[in-house]
Amino acid sequence: MQHIPLIPYPDPIPAPAGILILLEQLFFLIHIILINLILGLGLILFFKWKREKNFFLVNKLIAKKIPILFAIGINMAIPALLFLQVTFGHLFYTSSILMGTFWILIIPFLIVAYYSSYVHYKKFDISWIAKYALLLMIVIILYIALMLVNNLSMMELPEKWNAYFTNRDGTIILWNLSSLYPRYIHFIVASVAVSGIFYSLYFSKKDSTKSHEGLKIFAYATITQIIVGIWFLISLPKDIMLKFMGGNGIATFILVFGIVATILSLIFAFKSRLKISLLFLILTLIAMVINRYNLRMFQLEDNLNLSQLKLVPQWDVFTIFTFILLLGIGVIIYMLKIAFSRPNEVRK
Repeated sequence: MQHIPLIPYPDPIPAPAGILILLEQLFFLIHIILINLILGLGLILFFKWKREKNFFLVNKLIAKKIPILFAIGINMAIPALLFLQVTFGHLFYTSSILMGTFWILIIPFLIVAYYSSYVHYKKFDISWIAKYALLLMIVIILYIALMLVNNLSMMELPEKWNAYFTNRDGTIILWNLSSLYPRYIHFIVASVAVSGIFYSLYFSKKDSTKSHEGLKIFAYATITQIIVGIWFLISLPKDIMLKFMGGNGIATFILVFGIVATILSLIFAFKSRLKISLLFLILTLIAMVINRYNLRMFQLEDNLNLSQLKLVPQWDVFTIFTFILLLGIGVIIYMLKIAFSRPNEVRK
């Protein structure tokens, strides 16, 4: 890769880059798990629609959780984006402008998807309304996910910015980027896997058959994940792929750790060991988030050096922000506890 002179000069950062990146990755992990649950549960409900006895009675409580997860998922995206923009803002803002027409549409579409999740729950007993509201929510989330994958990919590949000189309409999508497709599909399949575990956990004390079904969904989605993950790895440029295959010790270790955790989660899922499978899934997700960050830094290697970012400490502002953020998280956890510990009976 060569240095791209078009890259804007980065703004000073208010705290060490390592702290900001750690916070960004933490909140991204929380955010992506919540979005995985929303999309995955939506897909599970959509494809199971009326295929079983008492479908509406059994699954209405699941439908009721989706708007709650949606609201929290959106809120968790805010700190993740804030910390991303502080450290990588000069790259992220540029890529957002290059695809600005599609990127700005996320806001109205997101509002529609959020209200669709409520319509889905409120009209759950009126099958056709609820089903199409759910479908609308799913389609919009798939659109937003594609735009985010494209934005992050373009942010990490400044050499693709030259497309601006032939397209100034803010409609640049990296359709010719081979890694775009497995990266996007990886998110979709991960959503089904994460939701399969949640589905199993939710019914673990209510319906052993459904709990087992959730583990099966997780297991088969995880097998697909392994296939898509291999596709994603070999779709990367050879020099970067080799860094994950021995060229960089840390990146290789994290990748191998993630693969081992994935296989173990799969083995225990087939053995119906829910809690152990969940533990290894969490370890897998942590490894995948770190892998994602390593990929970003490998792709930006010649165009960004974190040690050269100008540090202008603002510890007072950063401390106040962190305190308010932690307070907000505490409130959200309390709200989740209330929302998910209500009696099992569906209240009209």
